[in-house]
Amino acid sequence: MEHDGRRIDYTELDERANRLAHRLQSMGVIRGSVVMTHLGRSIDLIVSFLATLKAGAVYLPVEPGAPDDRIATYIKETRCTTVVTHSDLEHRFSGFEVRTVSVDGSSAMTHDSRSASRPPEVAVGGSDTAYIVYTSGSSGTPKGVQVSHSSLNYLCRHINEVYGIGPDDRVLQYAALSFDTSIEQILVALLNGATLVLPEELWAPSELSARIASLGISVMDLTPPYWRAFLSELEHSPTELPIRLTIVGGSAVHAADCRTALRLMPYSRLVNAYGLTETTITSCTMEVTPELLPSEGAAPIGRPLPGTTVLILDQDMRPVPPQQVGELYIGGPGVARGYLAEEASNKDRFVSLATDVGGATRFYRTGDLGRWTAEGNLHITGRADRQVKVRGYRVEPAEIEATLSAHPLIDDVAVKPYSVRDELQLAAYYTASRVQAHFQSRELRDFISGRLPTFMVPTAFVRLDTMPTTAHGKPDLSALPDPARGSAMGPAADREAPATTVVERAVAGLWCQVLDVESVAPDDNFFDLGGDSIAAAQLLSKVRASLGILITQVRPLIRLLLDDATLRSFASAVESARAGTLDTADASPTDFAAEAAVGVPIQQRPTTTDWADPAHVFLTGATGFLGIHLLRELLTTTGATVHCLVRASDTKDAKERITANATRYLADPLEEYWAEGRIAMVPGDLSKPRLGLTEESFDHYAEVVDVIHHPGGLVNFIYPYSHMRQTNVEGTREIIRLAARHRNIPVHYVSTMAVLSGFGTAGTRHVTEDTPLAHADHLSVGYVESKWVAEALLQNAAAQGLPVAIYRAADISGDRTTGAWNTATEMCAMKRFIVDTGTSPIAELPLDYTPVDRYAAALLHIAAGRLPAGEVYHLTNPGKVNVALLAERLRARGYTIRDVPWDEWLERIVTTAVEEPDHPMTPFAPLFIDRCSTGTMSVAEMYLETTFPTFSQDNVTAALRGSGIEIPPVDGDMLDRYIDYLTSIDFL
Repeated sequence: MEHDGRRIDYTELDERANRLAHRLQSMGVIRGSVVMTHLGRSIDLIVSFLATLKAGAVYLPVEPGAPDDRIATYIKETRCTTVVTHSDLEHRFSGFEVRTVSVDGSSAMTHDSRSASRPPEVAVGGSDTAYIVYTSGSSGTPKGVQVSHSSLNYLCRHINEVYGIGPDDRVLQYAALSFDTSIEQILVALLNGATLVLPEELWAPSELSARIASLGISVMDLTPPYWRAFLSELEHSPTELPIRLTIVGGSAVHAADCRTALRLMPYSRLVNAYGLTETTITSCTMEVTPELLPSEGAAPIGRPLPGTTVLILDQDMRPVPPQQVGELYIGGPGVARGYLAEEASNKDRFVSLATDVGGATRFYRTGDLGRWTAEGNLHITGRADRQVKVRGYRVEPAEIEATLSAHPLIDDVAVKPYSVRDELQLAAYYTASRVQAHFQSRELRDFISGRLPTFMVPTAFVRLDTMPTTAHGKPDLSALPDPARGSAMGPAADREAPATTVVERAVAGLWCQVLDVESVAPDDNFFDLGGDSIAAAQLLSKVRASLGILITQVRPLIRLLLDDATLRSFASAVESARAGTLDTADASPTDFAAEAAVGVPIQQRPTTTDWADPAHVFLTGATGFLGIHLLRELLTTTGATVHCLVRASDTKDAKERITANATRYLADPLEEYWAEGRIAMVPGDLSKPRLGLTEESFDHYAEVVDVIHHPGGLVNFIYPYSHMRQTNVEGTREIIRLAARHRNIPVHYVSTMAVLSGFGTAGTRHVTEDTPLAHADHLSVGYVESKWVAEALLQNAAAQGLPVAIYRAADISGDRTTGAWNTATEMCAMKRFIVDTGTSPIAELPLDYTPVDRYAAALLHIAAGRLPAGEVYHLTNPGKVNVALLAERLRARGYTIRDVPWDEWLERIVTTAVEEPDHPMTPFAPLFIDRCSTGTMSVAEMYLETTFPTFSQDNVTAALRGSGIEIPPVDGDMLDRYIDYLTSIDFL
């Protein structure tokens, strides 16, 4: 062993440890006594560690830098009676009832007994505690972990089967002494005849190469942040080192860093080591090779040590399907005895499980989320105990960190939640040493947006010079600044001067109100400062009300905010909008026909699925109004397992969202079907490639699913096509890809009658279910345009042989029995507006209501009746009525409602939008004011019966004949039921 120019051999080390062990025994240390070692990195420390074990005592390492209150806690909890330290540190223990043993050099190790150089005679059992190491834990309160001799012996016997350390090796002991990795580093060297090299101080990464070379280090074990910094230095000054084995662990190891290491150090093996204090340091290892590395993100952690069992379970402690994410449970000889004085934590974390794999029955619940890869390696995806809820979604910050870490310019990254307007948002903190100039966070936003669901994209990005870290080398989240105050773009010195023009200052003030920040600069980005779609709507309402923006300018103003969200650009757009000169046309017209090119290979082959009596159904949109009713109908009319694609971070989050939706609209959480296992969660995202699934999961569903129901999508009547496209068009293309991958799975798509609105402005007065789609350039609403393209895409796929059916809906209304309705719809907003203003329009405005439960039943009956071949169904109410009946029924309920001309009613919509930005009707106001693409009428007027084409329902009539499923006509009873429901929930 070597330290600071001093060297001792194994004989001297053994004798000194024996002498100190005898000395400890003479001072009252017995089997099971806790001995605190309060020493810096030194030969004395190693001697004290071995002496404690030889005396049958429990090793408790505490570094000299530990605060007094922590030392007091450790002494009290462990009932420590003896402290081994140096004379200059003894004063720290004068206030405690402990004995101190000063070990200042070899003279302090002497003992009067003639047999002191021989090991003391003490019987130690395998279940006895060998050491206690304190971990900070997620609660912030340190917990003492008790590790037995048998667990430590198990690790030492098996870990060197991986490392292969021998007498010719020189092993660097570099881990913090209070960190259990230091114990592995010490013992793996000493038990295998190697030389243990202790640095006199922790070297800077820039020094490491020179130190390794001068000391002849052959084995090093480093934390990922330090290792990355070392690689950066080595990149600038390449040199061949005597290292033959590099071990990295303690936190996520980036695949990009592994590639760098393999390139710079081809002479060194690279091992990724994973484990926890509670499972005795190291449980899994992976020999890193290029072919095992993913293209981005974290490297896999490999496979368990012999005798260790790893289970991946869901929140109900059931095994997850192959390649699915769940929580890691580790069992086997390495599982610790438990926490000191933490009965609740022991019960929660150390659990007994019956398994069919044999061996372990006692497991440690790690809190780590992970999955098995196709190659049979474990891959960590995040932490369960860091999960937070953001905008109603359960989010795992570590998954975001892993994704951002894959960016080629990012070094270290940490993600944590912060509060904006009493709501949680996410902030990403990063270092980027390879980039001298400050680069825009939009680059990171764009990078992560293509890889994670929208709700997981941080709202703030903060660049740091250095990442604050804990003593264990992990990011110190508590030391990160709060991005909610000031800029989220970096240091104030990097920002430009405050807003200068009058309009810029006014708009800046509104940004500060909406975003709850103190100041903004011209180049600050609305979305980088915490903005989202809800905040954008609030901003537009405030801008419109306070700066006198015409309603006709709202949609182009939103489009420009989405395209360029800097304060300077938005303020300039506001100035144009105030003058009424903002261009209302898209910068470049969309070629909708080209957008509808399938772009997915489809083979002409018969479907091989049991579509009429499916065992597995794939359903999108189950967190929506129609989707939850389709789910219930599928569960009650088939025996299928329904796989619900839900935009969520994990199955637990997805289940919570489905359950909440079912409770809200069905008054039934569907517990019976959860218990039967017939509802399966598929966390994903329509807007992502492969629906946000792994290649393995995507392929799995393509193999097992019998039928696909696709009502899901993004609904927003103000956003342009370009911002609806990814979810509604590309999401549908991914559905086609899934269906066509292996078996030509039938696809049933829910569209909207609004795709026919262009026919009316083009002069066509009647459309059948077989009329080819046309006139997309007349639609004028981004949402409707996206549904038109999705329909055309599916019809093109049907022409190539994919079984497809399309169901167009008008207004899907509340349940026919309860009246329960989604109040976020335009129809509900209009009812509220009519009541609040006491006015109803004199116009040919139809109420084409189809109760949602009847719509779901009719759709599924049609789907089960025949294999689709591109049919379109106008699934609407043949008994629609005029809005005048609604006014009549409201009067019957005691409301004062006056019939007014259409133009007067529109004026009231404008007035309400200006004076009441939060009114439910305000978001829909532009539809009643903006002109359609032909300029001859407003968008809303396209849907009046004087313009909208009449349409046939022959396919629907034929498909439902004899089924007993009837769509009840819109009448007074139906409207009364809806009015009563909306009144009961205080919407009216």
